[in-house]
Amino acid sequence: MDLSQTAQMLEATARAIYKERGPNAMHPGQWSVLRFLAGADEKASDLNGVAKYLGVTAGPASRALAALEEKGLVIGEVRLDDRRKRRMRLSKSGIAALENDPIKRVETILKDLPQDQQTVFEATLKHLHTKLIED
Repeated sequence: MDLSQTAQMLEATARAIYKERGPNAMHPGQWSVLRFLAGADEKASDLNGVAKYLGVTAGPASRALAALEEKGLVIGEVRLDDRRKRRMRLSKSGIAALENDPIKRVETILKDLPQDQQTVFEATLKHLHTKLIED
């Protein structure tokens, strides 16, 4: 396999993580928001924190949060320290949704690899990620 095919395989693999497609399915970015909010502290769990985590501007982050709120997976509450901002948190449905997080499939598959292959794979992904965010 040449490097072009390898790069295309990586892209196809990333798409395969999220099997569900369609207008009602959760998009990869929405899953990322749920994961972020599950571990974010109160100060970071607002629109700006989500945008920073996703590496996007406020517009796409706002749309992702609005879609998740509409689905009943997140709840927005006015922050006491700054009433212009809303703190976002997972609803009970959002917490339950993470039980079926597609990323868990990837974890299970990676656990099947021998430890030396896991180590090489992790180092390769870190290198690739670092180079991609430098541009």
